[in-house]
Amino acid sequence: MTVVMLVLNPFTHDARVHKEAKTLAAAGHKVTVIALWRNGLPLTEIRDGYHIQRLRLRSQLWRGKILVPLIKYLEFVHGVVGITRQNRVTVFHAHDANTLPAAWLAAKLHKAALIYDAHELETGRNFGNSTLAGIYRRFWALPEQLLIRKADAIITVCNGIADELVTRYGITRPTVVVNCPERYPAPPSNRLREELSIPQHLRILLYVGTIAKGRGLEVLLTATQRIPEVATVLLGDGPLLEKLQQQEKSDGLQRVYLPGKVPLEELPSYVASADIGITTIQATCRSYYYALPNKLFEYIHAGIPVIGSNLPEIANVIRSYEVGEVVDPNDLDAVTRSIRHFIEDSAWYEKAQDNTQRATEVYNWERESEKLLSLYERLKDKTP
Repeated sequence: MTVVMLVLNPFTHDARVHKEAKTLAAAGHKVTVIALWRNGLPLTEIRDGYHIQRLRLRSQLWRGKILVPLIKYLEFVHGVVGITRQNRVTVFHAHDANTLPAAWLAAKLHKAALIYDAHELETGRNFGNSTLAGIYRRFWALPEQLLIRKADAIITVCNGIADELVTRYGITRPTVVVNCPERYPAPPSNRLREELSIPQHLRILLYVGTIAKGRGLEVLLTATQRIPEVATVLLGDGPLLEKLQQQEKSDGLQRVYLPGKVPLEELPSYVASADIGITTIQATCRSYYYALPNKLFEYIHAGIPVIGSNLPEIANVIRSYEVGEVVDPNDLDAVTRSIRHFIEDSAWYEKAQDNTQRATEVYNWERESEKLLSLYERLKDKTP
């Protein structure tokens, strides 16, 4: 089958889309990911057997809060239709609702199958308190609301979101493909300590992901200041990164390291060099409430115990396999106690560490990818 995946970003660190494209290509499908061009990136690229085509939008540098995003999107749709016009496409795979209108229109033109891959709960996204937040909340999920029933197949990332979509739209239950890493032996590594010059006597707490509000970072960093035996590394970038870097330079944050984003393929060696993984996302919106972040599984695959939020999907994994502790991410005392517990109770730490190996037998991409391949196999009957 000829598959075109759509993402509305430059496609540099989207592990889920990469794994899906790589899996389908390895199974013999011809896969192209259409993304947005950004300065410094190639317009075309071949990666692990699939193609990447980035669109250079003329409106990309335009500024405006209301009409310009619409103009940019229309240009994106035009670019998708133009790129695919000369080729016979059998499946258009929309990643997130913001690509669904473009994928639906292209699928209609090609008489192709349409897949909707819901990475988040679109009706429950976090838009903060900006002046446009109310407008975004009203219109952001509109593509999903209008087009989800047009999809030939729907995929999502966890059971909670799958159940919400069934309740909200009355659709057949989506296929749940959990965003797990590929299995790899956790390599012995001291990379974080060596590259960041972290003293040997400090235990390393690691957060991987977007540096932003709603991730429990303020509580984590305050807890770090309370515990002189630990260093905390925030690996990633985002709207809070620059502010925290300024605090670090002014000695407002002790034993906190902010190296920024690292290449996706090098992430496992960084994660394996930490002692404890942190995923204390806060339920500031419905989408966060159902969060099942890839970082949780990256920690588990690297063999490090986890401190995670008491939210249903995260807590279920941690408690079912006893790979760490569940805390209220808003409770500073609880987060502090949990960190101290891992530091002071070596038997508990070793038990959680051993249990990560058992969890990887269930939560791995090799197992999840079978669901994706089965779904595509079923789609063959729906494609002309």
